[in-house]
Amino acid sequence: MDRKRKLVSFIRRNHGQSVIEFALVLPMLLILLFGITEFGRAWMTVNILTSAAREGCRLAVVTAPDAAMVTNRVNQVCNSAGITPTSVTVAGPAESDPERRVTVTVQADFRILSGNILGAFNGTIPLRVNSVMRHESI
Repeated sequence: MDRKRKLVSFIRRNHGQSVIEFALVLPMLLILLFGITEFGRAWMTVNILTSAAREGCRLAVVTAPDAAMVTNRVNQVCNSAGITPTSVTVAGPAESDPERRVTVTVQADFRILSGNILGAFNGTIPLRVNSVMRHESI
C-alpha cells in the first residue's frame, strides 16, 4: 500500500509541471506543423506551375507560337489544379536567336492559409516559373 500512496503522491505533485511544459511546447509544435504544411502546399503549387509552363512551351515549339493558344493551355493546366495564374508570358523565337528558343513564364500568387489560423503569417507569396525550349522546324 505504501508504494501506491507514493505513486499517487508523485503524480499529484508533477501534474502541474506537465501542464506548464505542454503549454510552453504547444505553440512551437503548431508553428512547426503549419510551416511544414504550407511549405508542402507551396512546393506543390510550384510543381503545377512548372508543369503548366512546360505544357505551354511544348505547344509553342511544336506549332506556330500563338500566344493566345499557349495562354489558354497554361490556364487549362492551372485551373485543373485550382490555381489562377496572375500572368502568362510567351516570348520567342527571336530572329537573331540561332537556337530559336521559346520562353513561357507563368506567375501566380500563393496564398498562405495557416495565417488565418495563427494570425501572424498572413499574405501571399509571388511565385514565378519559366520554361525554355527550342522551336522545332516545321
